[in-house]
Amino acid sequence: MRSAFDDRPASVRTRWLAVALLAGVILVVSVIPIPGSVPEEGGGIPTNVLFHFLGYAALTAALAIALGSRRLRSSIGGSFAGASGYGVLMEFIQSGLPYRTFSTLDMAVNASGALLATTVALVVALLRRSE
Repeated sequence: MRSAFDDRPASVRTRWLAVALLAGVILVVSVIPIPGSVPEEGGGIPTNVLFHFLGYAALTAALAIALGSRRLRSSIGGSFAGASGYGVLMEFIQSGLPYRTFSTLDMAVNASGALLATTVALVVALLRRSE
């Protein structure tokens, strides 16, 4: 039985480097002072919500690829738990910064992005296994 993620050309080191890079970018933007974001003219999604969602979706996808084990549940579940946990950690770090705030809403958006990536990874993995 082959892994759902094993046949990509990137080395294991490259996969984990991508995870570290994404986690580093998320860390930096989580701790630097950023002026409040506002919705686009006429409504829309606030920029910070979009960045949270997409950032944690990307981190989850990178983790799923890096974990790439033969045990689908382990790699998919581990990527969701790792990315969501990292989002919680970032919020606790922000709670200690005078110019940032702790937000359970941000944690929920982070987990939602992670859940979307987890769902996509699961569907892709199942489709590849059925080939």
